[in-house]
Amino acid sequence: MTALTLDEAQRSLPDAVQKALHGEAVAIKVGGEIVRLVQEVPLRPAGYFAGCYRDAEDAAFEERVSRDSKPTLEE
Repeated sequence: MTALTLDEAQRSLPDAVQKALHGEAVAIKVGGEIVRLVQEVPLRPAGYFAGCYRDAEDAAFEERVSRDSKPTLEE
């Protein structure tokens, strides 16, 4: 794993991003917090929130939308 301070990350962000894109864990320490660079954000599986719905029809709708939705990055 590559661990960087915020100052180091600002100087070498392109290298850190390339490492993350190639599967290496990259962590950036910001104050007392840790930020991880990841190649892909995991999506919740279909039905993940099904237990949150009182109405079975609403739960089925959430599952269908979750299953059929494609991840996008808004610009």
